[in-house]
Amino acid sequence: MSLETGIVLGVHVLAGVLALLAGLGAIATKKGRNRHNTAGKAYVAAMGVVVVTAVPLAVWIESWFLLAIAIFSGYLVVSGYRIIRRRRRRVERPTKRDYLLQGSMLSAGAVMLATGGLGTVELGPVLVVFGVIGIVLAVRELWTLRRAGGAPWIDRHITYMGGGYIATVTATVTVNLTMLPPLARWLGPTAVGTPLIVYAVNHYRPVFAPNAGT
Repeated sequence: MSLETGIVLGVHVLAGVLALLAGLGAIATKKGRNRHNTAGKAYVAAMGVVVVTAVPLAVWIESWFLLAIAIFSGYLVVSGYRIIRRRRRRVERPTKRDYLLQGSMLSAGAVMLATGGLGTVELGPVLVVFGVIGIVLAVRELWTLRRAGGAPWIDRHITYMGGGYIATVTATVTVNLTMLPPLARWLGPTAVGTPLIVYAVNHYRPVFAPNAGT
């Protein structure tokens, strides 16, 4: 391992640990409170470093999965944070940034589907799952933004941020718990985390969007 790779890897690991801790802090604190907001901002910042350092690492070690999860987790976290920013600035219509963000995920998702569906890479089903989820979320977000309504902001915020945390846990489990079967490592956190996201959405929707669905 070269010195350059070692430094990038060290920064990546440190940022990953901080992201896991900050994300857990955001999950454990009440939404809307200062502690939650502070932990959430720390999580977004740490994940920014994680994604930026993951891209060159994925290229150097030729890992399509590390690259895919970096793109996927980065999209989820940025989208979740973008929803809060739009709400605080009272932005009602989609902007160029929104189209660029969601369009990028649509393109990346299509590549994941094509690559995984061809069966030419190991764990192709994982890429297919990530591609499908990414495309569905991007299409839904574009539809919601253009409709100026749709799913409440709190639903989308929790879904994106929760999904980003699942991706972070997935990367950690995959690298460190190598004794587990590959599919269990890649899809296990999604299977466990998705019901928790649904629970959180149902718990907080009456608080932040009491008129949703009425």
